[in-house]
Amino acid sequence: MLKRKDKILISAIELLDAEGTNGVTTKKLAKLQKVTEPALYRQFKSKQDILNHIIEEYASYDEKIINTIKESGLRGKEAIEFYVKRFAELYQNYSELTTIMFSMDLYQYKERTKERMQEIVKRRIFFLESIIKEDSTEFSCMNQYDEREMASLINGTIFSQVYEWRIMDKSYPLDERLIKFIGKLV
Repeated sequence: MLKRKDKILISAIELLDAEGTNGVTTKKLAKLQKVTEPALYRQFKSKQDILNHIIEEYASYDEKIINTIKESGLRGKEAIEFYVKRFAELYQNYSELTTIMFSMDLYQYKERTKERMQEIVKRRIFFLESIIKEDSTEFSCMNQYDEREMASLINGTIFSQVYEWRIMDKSYPLDERLIKFIGKLV
């Protein structure tokens, strides 16, 4: 069973998806959760604290996906495909989470949240880069790009395809599209 804090966080992400950062208010969250605003403040210090936790929720899946790849011994293209497929499935099944990627108001104008989003992006690119470095001969495009550029291209393709999928009202399977694009890229 979910804890109250987790339920509030899920509602906050849903509000962010439906109404943007201005729509994430303690009044609306309290109403959705059928609690008082003071009850919310027992879980979170402020609206900004809720927004910070939203970003942490977004990042929490990275560790699981990365650890699974490391523990399973996946390497090279197989590791990249697994990585892309897991993120595609996550975003497809929990599409509200993708709003975080595109909500500049959520992280761009507060130094702490901006730095945190930068850390998330850097970590993703570093991980992809490490996979590519480990088996660079497996990637046919390595004569055109170095490992860092390739990692950035993969990360950017995920970002752009999630954006297109969202803007097209999620009218096609994201996982199939991403796997197809990344397969051609690597």
